[in-house]
Amino acid sequence: MINDYLVYITLAIAVTAIPGPAVVLTIKNSLVYGYKTAIVNIFANFVAMLILATLSAFGLRAIILSSTVLFSLVKILGAIYLVYLGVKIWRSPSQIEGNQELPKTKASKPLMAVFKEGFVVGISNPKAIAFFTALFPQFIDVSRAFVPQFLTLILTIEGISIAIMIGYALLAAMASPFLSKPSAMKVFNRLTGTAFIGFGAALVYK
Repeated sequence: MINDYLVYITLAIAVTAIPGPAVVLTIKNSLVYGYKTAIVNIFANFVAMLILATLSAFGLRAIILSSTVLFSLVKILGAIYLVYLGVKIWRSPSQIEGNQELPKTKASKPLMAVFKEGFVVGISNPKAIAFFTALFPQFIDVSRAFVPQFLTLILTIEGISIAIMIGYALLAAMASPFLSKPSAMKVFNRLTGTAFIGFGAALVYK
């Protein structure tokens, strides 16, 4: 039995509900490419988080967390990618050719490119490793088998994360007729791009 499982669920909801890079990217993909495409992004983030959680749980995290140079390098690489993505989004076209053309426009991005983008955003955040490392020990019962507890913890937080991100994607899809207007889309691109640049800076300075 996991210690304080209800507390863990509450904490997981609070943490995953706060918009981060993965949530912002999901909203962006849902608006521009459609809800179904955003699901690919959500799945990519799930895979990335599962990998990071596994590394954290089974000791590879110690290599990163114990090496200031390596940890700093990973932070810098993650920050560079997020800033690059922010600049790319900032410069994205704000003109979408009318509501009748919206479905065609949304289907234009290859799903593999969406998956890769979502995966890199997730896997390039070393703070997720630190988060899992700090969080999991608080709820592990050392007198019981580790692997079942680990699987419960990671699948719980990722299940909650998927549900919340799907909710964000649905809301974004519902708002797409309004945000498909050039002026609104331009503002959204600027805000989204700025958010990603801010996330990149936060990886280095926080």
